[in-house]
Amino acid sequence: MKEATQSVANLTRERWEANAEYWVKIIREGRDRYRTELTDRAVLEAIGPCAGLRVLDAGCGEGYLARELAARGAEVVGVDASQGLIDAAEGHPDGRRGAMSFIRASVDAMPVEDAGFDLVVCNHLFSHLHDPGEAIREFGRVLRSGGRLIILTLHPCFYVEDSERGATASVPASRYFSPRGVDQRFLVDGLESPSEITSFLRPLEYYSGTLRDAGFVIADLREPHPTDEQLRSDPWWREGFPTALFLLLIAERR
Repeated sequence: MKEATQSVANLTRERWEANAEYWVKIIREGRDRYRTELTDRAVLEAIGPCAGLRVLDAGCGEGYLARELAARGAEVVGVDASQGLIDAAEGHPDGRRGAMSFIRASVDAMPVEDAGFDLVVCNHLFSHLHDPGEAIREFGRVLRSGGRLIILTLHPCFYVEDSERGATASVPASRYFSPRGVDQRFLVDGLESPSEITSFLRPLEYYSGTLRDAGFVIADLREPHPTDEQLRSDPWWREGFPTALFLLLIAERR
């Protein structure tokens, strides 16, 4: 089982390396409207004031959230398994300003100290982890008592293939209560990713149970969604948000 999990992790990392340049372009040109107009705001609202906090940005990608949090006064360590994305984060003009550093590592085995962080943020990470249990245990290790874990991920109850393109097929119970994967290429603002990616989804009870077993208490559960004004005035949102697509969990380390 462990060898199979490692094989999937290696394949996922290879695919992200193939997609690294694509995602740098998408993020730095502000092409992903789900992020720029919805989920980034939800994540930052969940984080709240962060000046003086030590923050781990798990699955940091090319570093845009780390830069934002550092600009708000946090000390940030970004971790990502993709060397191409870490290189992009370090190479950004603001990548070495302020209290910010980046590490190429898997989030389920991070070379950082125990109880060294006030906050761990997982922004669009969990759907790309074949088995997030080890990562959750690592987050429990690196957080101080009372520290927070914020997870923004695809909604496991409703997300299906092509949801971003208006698909509304339901998830039957026979599939929902077992781990499942959605294989597709990213298609953002008309640009398709070079490599296919698998989005891994598990039932809500998996996340609550795994968080509990790792010493966390769920403090809040939110479902970021467009405002009435966005849906009324913009056909892009009416087509691209046919059902609840995102889940945001806030957990506290006991």
